[in-house]
Amino acid sequence: MILGFIGFVFFGAVGYFAYNFGQCLCTFTRLNKLINTKIAGAAAVIAYVYLIYANQTLVIDAFMKSMGG
Repeated sequence: MILGFIGFVFFGAVGYFAYNFGQCLCTFTRLNKLINTKIAGAAAVIAYVYLIYANQTLVIDAFMKSMGG
């Protein structure tokens, strides 16, 4: 149960980083003149969730290997 909570917190923290990184990338490339930075942040989070979902077996294997199992 504790490992699940730690994994969920890590997933959320990296998702928040993806959101901020998407906004920063949008501003840095001056795409904020065309689209809102919050939309770019949401697109980055959607891409992050898709990549986690598409590679979930690799993510679970890496998570379990890091726990020593």
